[in-house]
Amino acid sequence: MHPMLHASKSQTVLIGEQNEELVRQWALRLLIDAQGYRLMFNNRNYFDDDLLVGLGIEVDDTADMTPRRLMRILRSEAKKQSPVPNLPTAFLGSNLKLLGDSLSMSTLEQEILGFLVIKEQDSRLANVVQLFHQGRWAGVQRLVTMLSIALRYPRTLISQALNASAPLRQCGLVSPEGLHNGIELLDGLDDLLYFEENGPDALFRQNTLKLEPSELVPSDFEHIQPMYDRIYNYVRRAAAKGLTGVNILIYGEPGTGKTEWVRVLSEVMGLSLYEVKSSGPDGRPLPGDRRLAAFRMAQHMLASDKKSVMLFDEVEDVFNDRISNHYKACVNRVLESNQRPSFWLTNSHHTMDPAYIRRFDLVFEMPELCEKARLKIAKRILKGIQVREEWLVSLSKQKGVHAAHLSQAARVVKNSGYRKSERIEHEIDAILASLYQALGYREHNKRENVRTPYYNPVFSNTDFSLDRLTHGLKRSRLGRICLFGPPGTGKSGYATYLAQELDMPLITKKASDLLDKYLGGTEKALAQAFQDAQQHSGILLIDEADSFLTPRTQAKHSWEVSQVNELLVQMEQYEGILLMSTNYMEHLDSAALRRFDFKIRFNYLTSEQVWMIFNNHLGRSKLNHFSLADVNQCKPQLDKLQQLTPGDFATVERHHRVMGETLTPASLLAGLQREHDIKTSGQSRTIGFV
Repeated sequence: MHPMLHASKSQTVLIGEQNEELVRQWALRLLIDAQGYRLMFNNRNYFDDDLLVGLGIEVDDTADMTPRRLMRILRSEAKKQSPVPNLPTAFLGSNLKLLGDSLSMSTLEQEILGFLVIKEQDSRLANVVQLFHQGRWAGVQRLVTMLSIALRYPRTLISQALNASAPLRQCGLVSPEGLHNGIELLDGLDDLLYFEENGPDALFRQNTLKLEPSELVPSDFEHIQPMYDRIYNYVRRAAAKGLTGVNILIYGEPGTGKTEWVRVLSEVMGLSLYEVKSSGPDGRPLPGDRRLAAFRMAQHMLASDKKSVMLFDEVEDVFNDRISNHYKACVNRVLESNQRPSFWLTNSHHTMDPAYIRRFDLVFEMPELCEKARLKIAKRILKGIQVREEWLVSLSKQKGVHAAHLSQAARVVKNSGYRKSERIEHEIDAILASLYQALGYREHNKRENVRTPYYNPVFSNTDFSLDRLTHGLKRSRLGRICLFGPPGTGKSGYATYLAQELDMPLITKKASDLLDKYLGGTEKALAQAFQDAQQHSGILLIDEADSFLTPRTQAKHSWEVSQVNELLVQMEQYEGILLMSTNYMEHLDSAALRRFDFKIRFNYLTSEQVWMIFNNHLGRSKLNHFSLADVNQCKPQLDKLQQLTPGDFATVERHHRVMGETLTPASLLAGLQREHDIKTSGQSRTIGFV
């Protein structure tokens, strides 16, 4: 409550002369007709005249005050007062009329809202209402009775006005409180209607935000051109015709540009875009039901504006189980009758009931920006800033880079006086890294720390030529290949090498990425993985394939069979390059094996390959202070190591890098012997009696 509105015995509340009479009228009706006068005496029959003094009723002697005498005094005061309309005056009265016009509220609904607002702002009316629930719960029905008496309307009409389907409740102006008076006003509404000259406009601004045009342009979304055209044509015409119930659901991972795309689309259509806020004036997050009410209110206020559309982000706030089950009919009405076209955004649609999804006119998954699109956006935003082309290309490979964040970084460096490209690039990298850390993002692809593992197909011992396979895949861009063999033999390394050779993105999915504890979740994740690879024209690598392709004859649960079936269907339909790797070929379903075009075994290195890789690693060492004799004397020992893999060499080299040690023939050999011993320690051990 505003501090100036705490009335004392000698203080008059500044609410306009007619409203002053209105407060007395409502208070006297409640005290007389609702028998509130009886409640002015406590259990010891003590009478406090503060309430009467506040209403301007002077009593000479209160010492022997009785309920009967008090009733005569109140009736005498009521006869002196001429009845006044229930609709307040001053700012409150004009705001109620404006709000009534915007939200199609009846006169009764405006009067109820006026009563509740004045009750919050005027301590005298609040004290009278307080009499009726001293030490007990009042509830909605008791308030309905009080409103019926104060406003002189039948209870049935008051109940209808406070029904969940009526504008007061639908638009969230009032809501069930469960305590005290049973009805709660929208937070801050009383101040807005009481003191603001244009309260409805202030209320609209409190709950919605008009979004500025995006810095992106339509060509930045060429990768979704068909859906762009479809939504553009539909929404533009629907907005102009004033069609109701127009709803578009857009879902996708964070950072894919959902909001920016809607902003671009709205600007091109020549429409103003209004977003429902997710936090209140105090900065605290708003619950889903409150946001839904704000959406409905804004819809009513924008109903006649054919140049407007709305955006509701994070719709999981509304479509979660608690909100949906409690307000299911309300949500359905929103989707069927909203006056202005609306875009609903979410990072995941899996929490939404399919019954809701079916009510959207168009449902669209926003795919992740491809490298080409990110590069184009980066070039345009950083135009005029001295950065190198190779740095831009490297930047575009980072999936987490958002256009808005890049714009912020560009503004900083433009006004920092940097001239050298290396310094500018370093500053932008640092700005983005700090921002993502503050936002809780993982920093992907730190270019200064990334080391692409060296890989050469010659260093893999396979039963089919990898050079020949690579050449064939370059030409066809099509194939289902199973890579199997012991860990570290180069299966994943070849996948990375192939993606580089074919200049295609590599989309890697491990078992931990795809396996889901919920029924049907793994099948959805598998289908999504294939869809992602198809959309990005990439190579799909599914690691640990044996986790999904267990023979169905060994299945103990129906979901194990369902997973295998889903993967087989996806394999059959996939038009691209699919690589599946496993360390346990014998664990794969026979039907899956028949679907692979190639099944390539990666085995332990031959002695010749071990010697080649040994020399290669020493040759690539920056500090090679050793002689040829030092190298050659290691060969007899190397020949005894029959189960080495390229992964073992990589592990030893990484060990040296972590410890800051120089790689020498002796240290490389010692490391390989250690890795080989760990691997073979449990093999070929004699069991028996000595």
